[in-house]
Amino acid sequence: MKEVVTDLCALIRSARKRAGYTQEKCAELLEITTGHLKLIEGGVNNPSVPLLFRMMRLLDFSVDGLIFPEREDSRALHLDGLTEEQQEILFRLVDSMRKQ
Repeated sequence: MKEVVTDLCALIRSARKRAGYTQEKCAELLEITTGHLKLIEGGVNNPSVPLLFRMMRLLDFSVDGLIFPEREDSRALHLDGLTEEQQEILFRLVDSMRKQ
């Protein structure tokens, strides 16, 4: 279990850096203390489930690869802003590519 925690803290830290946030700014946006974020990124504390979901939304990352390592190469599709027709076309394309 410690391995997943280490991976999670590294994932959170890299997502924060990729988003261009300092620990202070990120903590402010998440409405937690900077100290709490430092403990999470250091692997000392785990975020609560609600906090983890807020982090995922703010920093645009997913923990799927940590929970399902066999899916690590698969990418999540973001369907926000697509019409139902566009979503259907995208699903057909993905299914067609998987069959090849």
